[in-house]
Amino acid sequence: MPAPTRPARPAGRRSAARGATAVAALLGLALAATASAPGTIRVRQGDTLSELAAEHGVTVAALKAANGRSGDTIYAGETLQVPGTREATSTSTTREAAYVVQPGDTVTAIARRHGTSIAAVVERNGLAPDARVRAGQRLVVPRTTRSVPASSGPTTTTVAPGTVGGSAAQHRAQLAAMSVPGKAEVRRMIAQTAGRYGVPAPLALAVAFQESGFQQRVVSPVDAIGVMQVLPRTGRGLERDAGRPLDLLDTQDNVTAGVLLLRQLLRSEGSVDAALAGYYQGVGSIARKGVLPQTVQYVRNINALMVRFANG
Repeated sequence: MPAPTRPARPAGRRSAARGATAVAALLGLALAATASAPGTIRVRQGDTLSELAAEHGVTVAALKAANGRSGDTIYAGETLQVPGTREATSTSTTREAAYVVQPGDTVTAIARRHGTSIAAVVERNGLAPDARVRAGQRLVVPRTTRSVPASSGPTTTTVAPGTVGGSAAQHRAQLAAMSVPGKAEVRRMIAQTAGRYGVPAPLALAVAFQESGFQQRVVSPVDAIGVMQVLPRTGRGLERDAGRPLDLLDTQDNVTAGVLLLRQLLRSEGSVDAALAGYYQGVGSIARKGVLPQTVQYVRNINALMVRFANG
């Protein structure tokens, strides 16, 4: 399948025959927006620092400084502090990890997987801002943790950037203590589940590989869990289609949720490329902002991986 220059039009621009009900249901699955506490911003899919700064009457520099940021990358679901609303101090520690680039990897995907920013990866490895990485390339991935004073006493809690309510850290800890299947078993599980729900197996395999490398213990900073990187809220929304509760910490349930989400997007968006764009960026964000450049690259990567998995 040739790499696209831009995924197909989002549902918000399609014929009304698609139905507002289906779009509304997908918006609920794709967005992780919830009410924020006073003085904080809950980031939604597609938000940018400049837009949020303008919205809250502050400068981008002030917003970055208030949240200990050097780069401009933010993630859906994370909470930002509005400048001037608290007098809290924090200390940060940067750790580095060696990483060997896998086929289909992008700087964006590597940063998400390791809970760091694209800017940090680019800067640490001397890459151009729009650089592509190649399989086998060795990178150093920096990751910063912050120790924030607790409100009730002197104890400090280490929080990964973007972690929502500590749930991502809790899920990492739970998965670390659990037995999880190996990559070969996960690959078989994905193919079988895709066949059960009528989703092309190469597509489901490509998405899972890009998202987590077939690893159940991968949890993103915004609490996207496991193999196909499904958010807890999205998983709950998919339980109706599954006909039962879904436990995203369970590998089979996680794969089921990812495959069901792909099936919904394929049905509503009308093409593979548009479904992939919705999986990565969120249908609501695409309707509001159009397809982002990183989404275009994500779709290209998945298309390349699909060919690889289709050929065995």
